[in-house]
Amino acid sequence: MAHVEKHEFFPTCLYRFKHNFQDNEHNQMVKHIEDNSLVEKNNQIVKITGSQPQNELHKIDTFANLTKTITDVTKTILEEQEYMGEIEITNMWGNILRPQSQRAHAPHSHSNNFLSGVFYLKTSSNTSPIQFFDPRPQSSVLKPRKSGFNTLNSDMAEFQSETGWGVVFPSWLVHWVPEPKDERISIAWNIIVRGEYGEPNTLQNAHI
Repeated sequence: MAHVEKHEFFPTCLYRFKHNFQDNEHNQMVKHIEDNSLVEKNNQIVKITGSQPQNELHKIDTFANLTKTITDVTKTILEEQEYMGEIEITNMWGNILRPQSQRAHAPHSHSNNFLSGVFYLKTSSNTSPIQFFDPRPQSSVLKPRKSGFNTLNSDMAEFQSETGWGVVFPSWLVHWVPEPKDERISIAWNIIVRGEYGEPNTLQNAHI
């Protein structure tokens, strides 16, 4: 049999991390989101207003420890991918997805950002997962029948929602949440990397 080597290029990397709650941190975050955040009601997303813009949770003391964890995780990702720049959380907000809404969170991406993420505050075994779609549109044009499913032949990947765990992914990657069977409370965020983009001394470089 011939010697075969596999080389993987152009990967789409997703990262999962665990946040360790401190003292009463978990209960305080849940309460804040229940009191002030985005709620599924009558098949519509309803924004409950509070004293501070609710897409700036990263600026609120209650979420300071989680914000630090997210920043540290992002630094690790950028170091692994060998990108340079300063991390800036552009927005962070809470969501409550309830089964009575009978509504999925439609496929979408997060434009004008580099990395995005979700962190789960309240879940159960029946909480909907987050699912990601293969970003290569031509990959499904012709596919032989599969003998099994793996990361090389699948057109969707998913992570189960689990309290205390988060997922970070490229902002351009399309994803959705199927119709919920149980209540799910989560925090989502977007990140931009401030600094120099492109190669120096070219017409394709920019400062962001």
